Amino acid sequence: MTLLEVIDSAVKIGLGALIAGISALLLSHSQHRRDLDKAKVEREFEILKDVAEQTERFTQAALRYWSLASDAHRLKRHSKSLSDRKEMDLAESKRALFDIFHELTSSEAKLLLLGKRDAQIAVRTYGDMVSAFRRSAVSEAQLMTDAEIDTWRENILKTRERLLHELHACYKRLGP
Repeated sequence: MTLLEVIDSAVKIGLGALIAGISALLLSHSQHRRDLDKAKVEREFEILKDVAEQTERFTQAALRYWSLASDAHRLKRHSKSLSDRKEMDLAESKRALFDIFHELTSSEAKLLLLGKRDAQIAVRTYGDMVSAFRRSAVSEAQLMTDAEIDTWRENILKTRERLLHELHACYKRLGP
């Protein structure tokens, strides 16, 4: 074997090692990027799931309050008073609704953190709708009619549906 053949073999081995090293580095970098993207999607999915769960807990409290407040308005319109039990249930439901409002605020913060402004606005609109109903239900000077009661429920559920539709759109944008 001549010196030229030894140098040729050494250069080939060196270039092969260099190419293998660069390939391994690029592959490692690419895999790391994919792992980071996957983790980001998983975090966003978990946050969107939390927001949906918080929304449903809030909805449950809001609809319970709607039901009890509606019954109270119906009874008062017919000059009947609430039983002690119904009055306690209504007061407890009102407190529960007030206490659970923090979940919507938390949802708004999470969505803003993710940059999901449209979804955050949908959460805010939903909370505002329920707040407006609560203010209307508290007023005993102006008792609600059955049509108004039903309209409030429909509006609350439609606003909730728009919010969940927006969350679904956010979820779809996460990727395959």
